[in-house]
Amino acid sequence: MTVIATVGLPGSGKGEAATQAEAFGIPVVTMGDVIRQACRDRGLDPAEHHGEVAQALREENGPGAIAEESLPQIEDALGDSDVVLVDGVRSGVEVDQFEAAFGDDFTLVSIEAPAELRKERLTERGRDNLDGESLEERDERELGFGMGEAMERADVRIENTESLEAFQERIRDVIESEIDGDLGDDAGSQDDATATADDDATTDGGTAPDDGAVYKVDVEITAPVYPTEVTDRVADAVHNLFPEAEIEHREGELAGTAHSMERFSELLHEREILDTARDQFFANRRGDTVSFDLKKQAAFEGLVNFAVGQPDELGELHVRVRVHEPSVEAYVDHVAPRTEDGRPVET
Repeated sequence: MTVIATVGLPGSGKGEAATQAEAFGIPVVTMGDVIRQACRDRGLDPAEHHGEVAQALREENGPGAIAEESLPQIEDALGDSDVVLVDGVRSGVEVDQFEAAFGDDFTLVSIEAPAELRKERLTERGRDNLDGESLEERDERELGFGMGEAMERADVRIENTESLEAFQERIRDVIESEIDGDLGDDAGSQDDATATADDDATTDGGTAPDDGAVYKVDVEITAPVYPTEVTDRVADAVHNLFPEAEIEHREGELAGTAHSMERFSELLHEREILDTARDQFFANRRGDTVSFDLKKQAAFEGLVNFAVGQPDELGELHVRVRVHEPSVEAYVDHVAPRTEDGRPVET
């Protein structure tokens, strides 16, 4: 049994993901159908009152009301198929419900695309005004339900920014790997190049360090930039810990991407905080992803200091690491090995 659920803002590609599932003969349960039926039950036009009724259902029956209504439909679909796709998760509460119902058999896929690209797609489809709302209003409403948290917790992330054919291929990869009972390691990756342990550095974000293993990871770092700060100095703070990160300047923040944590690992060894790091990694693990926060002030000094408790007044670096190869456990052992009497233990 496998339940694949998709989460994403309007125009991201959830509908196409459902189409690809149907092409595999996989039944699709659309959570939006619960809302549309509720509209009809109340004598309202779903095209005009979808958002209003969605909010009313959650206010009347709790934030997990729509997921709760969808569960019997999913169970019925599982009676006829080993794999079911659920279209339209919208909050962390709904993720909690599906995880409680299906456990390790539940996989959440986040489908993401920039707002401008999503708006362009919707306009081409004649849906720039969604159920009486603008895209901006719909985004705000969906995020208000907690969609951002759900996307953050996804097991697989697909950036739908290239051609339709490329997106369809990635969706098929995810579905095929679930059918085979093995979640595809490369589903969220930008490229499909393979790597070997004999390479000094691999393509597609892979590195082959001295231990001979190949590690393929995507590291995302975001850092707030306050009006009183110098942007380049914040970039330096990121590079102090992740020197190979490519940094993009956004309004109010910096976003960095990297494909290794070698320097970060060296700093953990130097500060002798390997056990602390391991605790942080595993405490915030979701599937093949670990997330953690670092104090920006310490990063300015080239130090690793995990952010726990009260937020740092200068803000925090948020780090999200998705491990493609070989596994989260193996990569954590590489970056922050176990210790005995304060000394790293070879595994």
